Amino acid sequence: MLRNLLSYWPLLVLSLWSCRKDVQGFYPYAPSAQDLGNLLSEKVPNASTHSTFTFSFLANDITLETPSGARVFLVDTDHLFSNVGSGQPLLCSTCPDLKIEITEVLDKGDILARGLNTIGDSGTLFESGGMVRVTASCSGQQLALLPGRTMKIQIPNKNQQNGFFVFNKIPSTTGQGWISSNQKVFKAEWPLGNGIQLGYEVLAENLGWVACGRPVTDPSSLFCVELPSGFADQNTLAYVVFKDQQIVAPLQFALGQNKFCYPKTPAGFQVQLVAVSKLGDQFWLGKAETEVGTNTTFPLSTQQLTETALLNFVKGL
Repeated sequence: MLRNLLSYWPLLVLSLWSCRKDVQGFYPYAPSAQDLGNLLSEKVPNASTHSTFTFSFLANDITLETPSGARVFLVDTDHLFSNVGSGQPLLCSTCPDLKIEITEVLDKGDILARGLNTIGDSGTLFESGGMVRVTASCSGQQLALLPGRTMKIQIPNKNQQNGFFVFNKIPSTTGQGWISSNQKVFKAEWPLGNGIQLGYEVLAENLGWVACGRPVTDPSSLFCVELPSGFADQNTLAYVVFKDQQIVAPLQFALGQNKFCYPKTPAGFQVQLVAVSKLGDQFWLGKAETEVGTNTTFPLSTQQLTETALLNFVKGL
């Protein structure tokens, strides 16, 4: 009996070694998805989408305007902010170094590149009419809006439509999700150069990210993209990007299936499927256009390309 057991040991060792080789073969490179996300956020957005304004002892109301035409209104500035650390009111007229930073996301390429999305309440997607982040600090100390105060923000958008609401970003380490405030967004117009700028006006109750969005109420179902073996969440970022709406949903990896899926994808919409990958020093792109069906899995092939070509593709979404 002992002789029979010993005779099985070489086969067992070979079997375990074979399994180990298979696992190594599936992840032949160091994890790179985080590095890829950092590359997109650094290289894709135009520098003009981030504006910084500084003031010394600001004592009057002021309207801040960005290169794209977005406007942020600072009103009653001595009763607007509090110190995040202490919670004490901060009088702008006593601050020697007030800094206001405004970041705008007005197109789908920037939504994807900045690690954002248009995922609303309970995973329901919404169409974005524009996203803006406003932060404030005094001598390096972060500020918040005082309770009961709001900040008026105007977001440029020439395609004004009804049915938009204010969405606030959910604080999360994963970067996922927004929640509707159920506060309606107003259509607005304001002077810009030699003409009139059309857009939306929101009243933000907090600093940070705010978006105007219209929930997509069409029937939805699971939608997946199937990639070749070796492309997984360790090295790939995958998305469904709607063709005619400002909607971007990151797809989640289904372990063991080589699939990236989103559980509540509205059916009947034309979409572009996007998978960006980095394997070692090589960049790969999977792209295709299709119409979302019901419980669909779409096989997506990938092609190798340069870093510049990958960045240009994302910029053009």
